[in-house]
Amino acid sequence: MASFVWRIGIVGWLCLAGTAGCASLLPNNERFSYERMRVPIDGPGREAVHEAIRESAPKAPSRRPVQAKKPASLVDQFKRLVGRGARPEEARARYAEAEDLYRRAMSAEGVERTALWSDAGKKYADAAEAWPDSSLEQDALFLAGEAYFFADAYPESNSRFETLLKKHPNSRYIDLVEARRFAIARYWLDTAEYHGDSLFTFNVVDTARPWRDTRGHAMRIYDRIRIDDPTGKLADDATMAAGNAHFADRKWIRADEFYSDIRKTFPRSDHQFLAHYLGAQAKIRSYEGSDYSGVPLDEAEELLKQIRRQFPAEFEKHRADLERMYAEVRFRKAERDWTTARYYEKQKAYGAARFYYDIVARDYDDTPFAKQARTRVGEIAHLPAKPDQKFEWIVEQLPSSRDSKPLVATGLAPSTKR
Repeated sequence: MASFVWRIGIVGWLCLAGTAGCASLLPNNERFSYERMRVPIDGPGREAVHEAIRESAPKAPSRRPVQAKKPASLVDQFKRLVGRGARPEEARARYAEAEDLYRRAMSAEGVERTALWSDAGKKYADAAEAWPDSSLEQDALFLAGEAYFFADAYPESNSRFETLLKKHPNSRYIDLVEARRFAIARYWLDTAEYHGDSLFTFNVVDTARPWRDTRGHAMRIYDRIRIDDPTGKLADDATMAAGNAHFADRKWIRADEFYSDIRKTFPRSDHQFLAHYLGAQAKIRSYEGSDYSGVPLDEAEELLKQIRRQFPAEFEKHRADLERMYAEVRFRKAERDWTTARYYEKQKAYGAARFYYDIVARDYDDTPFAKQARTRVGEIAHLPAKPDQKFEWIVEQLPSSRDSKPLVATGLAPSTKR
């Protein structure tokens, strides 16, 4: 079986966003090659492209399956009890019929070709079921997935491929299987966007899509690729594609999780720069304001510094956008301390207010808050650090925590008993 190498590239565009006018690199389209051909978005050109893909379809291998050696599963034992156990001769017969249909499909055209692919897929699936846990089963499941793939029956194709990897996790076909499934997932994401997919949208006519939740099925495939073959050629591609899909859905935290996975798990991935770039964007966009945690801003700032150190060429290419992103992070962080200082000033806790104003003036001199902070420090310099205590006579009657004794002895103090 021919070996196919898949790599995806990201095409983005810059657009202004946020209070500080930051630009963002948004994932627009993920393109991947399949022998110089692409699984298309639904539309008039779909059949023509698939015709070209089918012309490159590998011929069905002619192999002589060997006897199964694995112990039978409980399901197989039950099938044997009811007369539906391993049937090698029937499996070979179905396999031969499927090979004949496969070859005929490669030379047929139009609707006839699609029907032959579909019939071949069914025969291969029957052959696999007739002889479980054999090498014939592995070949038949793979070719069933292939045949359904070329018949545009992607749910059936993915189902056969998943069964293959579940029963034969170290299959010799794993690289090509994952490439097919990656193409299916990408196609489903494109068609989900094209058709406006939702949880309540049902598909009853298009055999190329699941009956519902097309987008969810696509995301599941990306997850399965990462789980089934974590060190494979497409593991980082699937991770990046999943992150981009969440980014496009404005699910910033989920997108950031996948970009973080790329940065930590795949240090040699071609997607490292974009995982840093879009990861920083996702963190900035996940920040919800000064009333919430500032951790996303700290992490975004660190990512932007890493980009400058680790990707100097890319940094120069996107310098203007990266500097705007950095400026937004600095603005947001200064705003947080400014808001805190204003809060303490309103509470007349002028000591704490001066503390935060000093931080803004010292650490964020590149923001408009620094000048305002220095002005406010001068205006409240003569005011007391703490507000006047109301009802001071009542407070004096209350016990001080410094004079209180612990209710339960901790046993940590040295004993004075002899």
